[in-house]
Parts: sequence; C-alpha cells; structure tokens
Amino acid sequence: MAKSELLLAVNQIASERNLPREIVLDVLKGALATVFRRMTDTSNAQAVDVEIDLESGRVRVFTQKTVVEEVRDPRAEIALAEARRIRPDVRVGDTLRVDVTPANFMQRVAAQNVRQIILQRIREAEREHLYRYFSEQEGEIVHGVVQAVTPQGATVLLAQGRAEAILPRNQMVPGERLQPHQRIRAYLAEVRQTPRGPQIILSRTHKNMVRRLLETEVPEIYNGLVEIKAIAREPGQRTKVAVVATQPNIDPVGACIGQRGMRIQSLVHELGGEKIDVIEWHPDPAVFIAKALSPARVLTVHLFEEKRSERTAQVIVPDDQLSLAIGREGLNARLAARLTGWRIDIHSLTEALEQWLPRVRDLNLQAWMGEAARLIPAMEEALARHKSQPHLPWSADELRDARAFLEAAYQAYLAHREAERARRKAQKVAATETAAVPSEGLEPAEAPTERPPEEEIPVAVAPEETWSPAPATSDVPPEATPTPAVLEPIEGRPEGEGPSEAEAVEALLEPAEMPAEGLLPPSEPVPLGVDVDETDEDEEELRRRKKAGKPKERRRVRYEIDFEDETWLRRMRGGRVQDWLDE
Repeated sequence: MAKSELLLAVNQIASERNLPREIVLDVLKGALATVFRRMTDTSNAQAVDVEIDLESGRVRVFTQKTVVEEVRDPRAEIALAEARRIRPDVRVGDTLRVDVTPANFMQRVAAQNVRQIILQRIREAEREHLYRYFSEQEGEIVHGVVQAVTPQGATVLLAQGRAEAILPRNQMVPGERLQPHQRIRAYLAEVRQTPRGPQIILSRTHKNMVRRLLETEVPEIYNGLVEIKAIAREPGQRTKVAVVATQPNIDPVGACIGQRGMRIQSLVHELGGEKIDVIEWHPDPAVFIAKALSPARVLTVHLFEEKRSERTAQVIVPDDQLSLAIGREGLNARLAARLTGWRIDIHSLTEALEQWLPRVRDLNLQAWMGEAARLIPAMEEALARHKSQPHLPWSADELRDARAFLEAAYQAYLAHREAERARRKAQKVAATETAAVPSEGLEPAEAPTERPPEEEIPVAVAPEETWSPAPATSDVPPEATPTPAVLEPIEGRPEGEGPSEAEAVEALLEPAEMPAEGLLPPSEPVPLGVDVDETDEDEEELRRRKKAGKPKERRRVRYEIDFEDETWLRRMRGGRVQDWLDE
C-alpha cells in the first residue's frame, strides 16, 4: 500500500468519525495484530506489537520470544545463536523483541476480509471517546437539538449529532413545551457507561443550570470578581440567587442584572419566563434573611439557635406585607428558607405585639429592656387601635417605635434567659458538691449525727430535678430510712420563712399551667428555639447522662389547633405546623 493511500485512509476515517488520528491509528494497529494472530496461529497470551510508519507506509510486526538452547516452539522461542545476532549480550532465559513480519503482509491482509474487524474496533473506540468527552463535560451546559418528544421525555442530539441524550420528563421545566428541531441548552447531570455506548442524562430543572448560565452571561462571575453563595429554585416559577463581591467597589447585584436588565432577561428567556431574584449575600444571618424575603419589607428578625440541627428565625413584617412575604402557596418563604438555611416563621406586626406585650409586663424583663420600656404604653395603645380598625395602616413613627420595642424585648429576653441558665447551672453545681462532701466523710461504723430541729431543713433533692421550695415528705419511719448524705442548711434563711427572692422569680417565670417556657401565649404553638427546659443542660451534662444510660427526657406538648384559624393556615404554608404534627 502506498504512503498516500494509507495516510489518506487514516485521515478519512478520523474525519468521518470525528475522532483523533491517534485513536484511528491505534485501532488499525489492533486490527492488524488480530489478523496476524489468525494468520500465524499465535496465542492471545503472547504479546504482539504493530508499528506503522505513515510516511513510508511500512508495517512491521514484533513479538516477544524467549531465548533457549534448543527451539521447540518457534512461535514463542528463539535460538541463542540467532538471538545474539540481534543483540550480542543476550543470555538464555531472556526475552527478546523479534521482528516477525510475514512476507507480503499487507497484500495478504488486503486479500482477507478485515473490514468488519476494523469497523468494530472503530465503533468501540468512538464509544469510549464519547464517554470520556462527556464525562469531562459533566456539570456543564451543553447545546443540543431536540430530535423527538415523548410522554417520558425528550431525545436531544449533542455534539453535531454524534451522541443522543435523554431529557426525562421530571427534569423538564413544568409548563415548557419542546418542539422537534428546537435548539436548547441543558445541564449535563450524569453520564453512564453502557454496552451500547454512553447514556447521557440532561436536566433543565437543576439549580446549577442557573449557576452555569450566570457564569456564561456575567463576565464578573466567570472571572471570580463576583461569587455565587447560594441558589434556591422552584423550576418554572421563581429562583433566588445570593451573590457577593470578592473585591471592593463592585456592585454584585448590578453586575448580574446588567444595563437595563439585559443580562438577567437573557436568563429569564432561556428558562421560559422563570423569575430570578438576585440578592446580595450578608454574613449577618438576620440581615441576609431580611434580604432573602424580598420584595417584602421586613421589620425585624429574631434568631433562635438553640440546637445545631434546628435554627429558627422569627420574622416580623408589617401587616400589609404579610401575604407578600409568604408568597403564593408559601413560595417566597420556602425559597428564602432554602437560600439561607434557616427555618423561617413569619408573623405580622399585630401578631408579634400580641405575643410580646404580655411577656414584657414582668418587671425583670422591663429592667433588662432599659429605656425601651417606656414604649410599652404606646405599643399597647397602638395595638388596641389597629385591632379595632383592621385596615388602618401603620404610620412610619409607629413602625419605628415598634421595631425599637421588639428589638429591645428580644434582647432583654435573651439576656434574662442566659442569666437564668447561669443561675440554674450554679445551683446544680452547688447541690452536687454539697451532696458529695458528706458522703465521702461518712464512716459505716458510726451513726449519722443528729442535728437540732432548728438547724435541719427536710429537703430531698433528686440529682436531675429542679429544687422545690416546699419540703418533701416521706411515709417511711426514721428507723427504716437508710443513711443518705445530709445536705447542709441553706444559709440566710431562718426556719419557717418562704423561698428567697430568686426562687420566687423562678416560680413566677415557670407557672405550672404553661406547657413550656417561651415567648408565645399557651394557646398558640411556641416557636422553635424558645423552650428553655429542652436546652438547659450543657454538653458536658448530656455526655454524662449518655454514659450513665439515662437518655434525655423530652417534654411532649399537645397543641390544640383550630383548623379555621388563618394564623394556623399561614404557618402551615411555611411548614412549621406540619413539623409540630410530625413530632
């Protein structure tokens, strides 16, 4: 075969199959090796190498033979004298690469029908090449042409018709209608290797599709000047994107929107009219949550982060902004929760004042509020006025005072709660130390020392229970009672007097009729993160209880819910009530 014919054949196959010439050359070498094995009856265990010189058109075949004294199998062995003519320093037992090209090899190959072998190897190489190519493109945007649309999905041709991709029905944008021969862009979600070639799965509902489209349309994102922090998407309805500038003097929101909204409109058109909200990310969760609920105006945000797995934000908005903050069927609140990673509980200003005003009547909370306590009468008057006139709008001064009052009440509650926790922890430590000291010094042979009645206080304190001011009684006679550790009398309290002022405050803050401590009235479910009893123990106490085999007891509260209450329906749309019912 002439040089031009061999080179032309390799180039033609590479062009038709859209394969690199190196891959076609490797396929040709493999096919010629297979033909050589058939012609010479060489076993598959023996290595056969084929070298092709495209410049001269020469083909050479090499095999590995073992050097022996006496040749028994010429196909796998070579004599020592003949081997030394090829390499003088060879020894018996060495392996030598020997040129075994048959005479008129290419003419004999042309005489045989090797076309099927070459075509089969080329198809296999093409499948492997496509799999590697699309595996590298996984997670990127690909262009394609719709070939067919079925109830199960659509078939899309990719890479100039070289590969077929599947766009399942559940990965198509709801309400979108694709037509044959329509050019689309999709997100390459997955590539699978199958005997028939690579199986490519596309998606137009993945949130990362919005990320890739923004990188394509916004040069600042592609160059790293603007970073996408989070994306929350409801395909076909609305998408929220949080962005932040990595360098000063850059407006991340303006860079994504573009001049007169040209950049963002291009994305909206590509996604079939889906609305896209671009929000500036902020390190403060309260500020970020307020921005995530746009276009609604947020009055204030209260964060309750009592548990690592459950973080709740209580958002308060003006009465006329409540429906806008929740969105149609809770869409806006749901997307904001996904974007920020917080569970969001939205309340109107009237509801918030109804919840907080009864709580700040406590003089201790008012002391923590400071100067903001003077706003309590004005807030009570404004609440009564707006409840009597539901459609009366809140003025700017009333909103400003309400924000100051709610923030002060929230901060006062947090400070008072932390102080109460510190007091309870100190009381527990003191009770544990007091109970441990007499037990260590007690000797079995000696009887317990009797104290005068005026020095004894009959108090029975369990290790895991809260101290009660009422003395504990027992029906067991003194003779049958074991010798427990006797607690020291509480200093500063004469016999017969009631509890101290701190204990009276504790009894006031923990009424028996309340299902759990919190900020909300007993008739309404308490927002997550407000219950003090569930999180009173620190991590060390929890670790000690787990080692002792005593799991922490959780208080279960039943909520009586009026299914016709509009407040309950609004919270159900946000997902809170469903979680309470699941518990």
